[in-house]
Amino acid sequence: MKLTKSEIQEIIEDKIIVDCYDEEEVNLGWAIFMEDNIHYPFEAEYQVKFKNGKHLWTKVKVINNESSESNFKGGSYYVKIGYKEIIFSVKLEELRNINADEETLKAIQVWNHRTEDD
Repeated sequence: MKLTKSEIQEIIEDKIIVDCYDEEEVNLGWAIFMEDNIHYPFEAEYQVKFKNGKHLWTKVKVINNESSESNFKGGSYYVKIGYKEIIFSVKLEELRNINADEETLKAIQVWNHRTEDD
């Protein structure tokens, strides 16, 4: 289900930044929202870059979050992905064709709306 801009704004104002007085509290609100609403693992595509300069969109498993309440500074939200035998961190917005549960998809939609407004 795709959220409307007004539904997204309501989530941001009523669940994420409600009662926040400074940037640190806003960042904490976002970190908590993301941790509470994104369910791991799920699949997505990530553009793998090879040494020869080629790029390939490939399926990856999104294993867990890299950003947490203790290290979230705002601006970017990092997740750990598994590709072949490698696990590494990428920005959430670098993923596409995400195959996850509805709550996760909604949280990502809210996050992407936030980064569109920056």
